[in-house]
Amino acid sequence: MSLFLFVSTALIWATGAFVTTLQAGIVPIPVSVGYRMLLMTVAMLGVIVVTRTPLRVSRADLPWLAVHAATFFALNFICFYNATTYVPSGVATLALSTSPIFATIIGFLALKERVQPRAILGMVIGIGGLGLIVAPDIAGLTGGSSLLLGMLWGLGASFGTAIGTVIGARNHRAGVPPFAANFWGAFGGAVICLGVAALAGQHFTFDWSLRYVGSLLYLGIAASCLAFLMFFSLVTRIGPGRAAYIFTVVPVIALLISTVMEGVELTAVIVGGTAMILTGNVLVLKR
Repeated sequence: MSLFLFVSTALIWATGAFVTTLQAGIVPIPVSVGYRMLLMTVAMLGVIVVTRTPLRVSRADLPWLAVHAATFFALNFICFYNATTYVPSGVATLALSTSPIFATIIGFLALKERVQPRAILGMVIGIGGLGLIVAPDIAGLTGGSSLLLGMLWGLGASFGTAIGTVIGARNHRAGVPPFAANFWGAFGGAVICLGVAALAGQHFTFDWSLRYVGSLLYLGIAASCLAFLMFFSLVTRIGPGRAAYIFTVVPVIALLISTVMEGVELTAVIVGGTAMILTGNVLVLKR
């Protein structure tokens, strides 16, 4: 069962990266993310009703839940959606996959968590791999290039995910039920994204095409609610440390999907950079 959960979650998240590209069109990105989070909120509410999970949280946990919603359920997705407008989804996922590296740094700075020398080596290798991929653009001073902009947006998503991961771990230790944390995170993320859109003067349009509606349903229900439920079930079965290795598998699958669906050419630079990023993640995640 654990293997099934691991593989299924990795496949859903990896395919979700490509499906994100199908959201591009007339709907502004913060609005699309807001719709996705609303769908996840409704789906999570159904889970909570069935499991009878309490939604009430302590007043001390509210600020942490708010920051969790802003980073993991809003900033993360807005940045990743923007990244896929500049680079193929698999390449954007490579940047996003550096989140364990940022999470380790944030955990050290904010929570004074101990960092093993192996993790420091992993961070150097992982960041070096990302640098290898964007080095040709930097060397050519093409600051406005699609690759560089896409990777910067991807790093923004990685940073948001890392902050959310650290805070999520804090909330778990504080006794906040995972289902409740996901419900409030998705609800808060929806409010924040739609609020950002309103403040930016963006129109709350909707695309009724089969491509947009189908991809929205997949992202809001399967890639968000279902995948998170499966991941937390996996964490319960094998522990958070081993479950986190899923983040070394997702980028590989996403990149392979990009080669088929988006015409990405697996050059020596991309393959080498990917290997370095994944090696860095393994060293960082290893306990």
